[in-house]
Amino acid sequence: MSESSSFPPSQSPLPPTVSDTAQTPAKSRRTLFIILGAVAGVLLLCIILAAMTIGRSILSISTEQAAITPVIDRFMQAMTQRDANAAYHLFSSRAQRQMPIADLTKLVDGPNYALFDGYQSITIDSTNLTSAINTNPDEPQGTVASVNGKVTYLGGVTGTFRATLEKEVDDWRLFFINVTVPPEKIKSSS
Repeated sequence: MSESSSFPPSQSPLPPTVSDTAQTPAKSRRTLFIILGAVAGVLLLCIILAAMTIGRSILSISTEQAAITPVIDRFMQAMTQRDANAAYHLFSSRAQRQMPIADLTKLVDGPNYALFDGYQSITIDSTNLTSAINTNPDEPQGTVASVNGKVTYLGGVTGTFRATLEKEVDDWRLFFINVTVPPEKIKSSS
């Protein structure tokens, strides 16, 4: 009689196959590409929105600046013609409540007239548009523009101006304006 012995088959784990090891790095690369694609998409969307906002702001400033320029020009022309009444009507109702017309009349008489004598044109160099809400009713409210620029006079003399305007029922109206000329213009006008 022969004796045979049987042993249970060995229970060793199977070696990993090539397909199992290849899937792990591919999954992690795919996840990385998805994350990078999402980040790039969000970044591109932010850039597009920023460009649209900046473009709209530039267009708005350009459009408003085209509407503001004639108001300041009409003011300068009225003052050149010594028509303080016409100049006064270019100011907002808020500004008119605070400034008597006599203040403008003083500017067209005497040495102050040098600010307007020989006026030719204005050029706006910078415009800043804001929406202002203030508890002080004497401050500009609503859509407000702060502008700076140059004033050209006969003889090639150049001055500067600063102005604040506020929109009243779709029309720009002056709230404040300051015109500055070089000293030689004041001397030559005297």
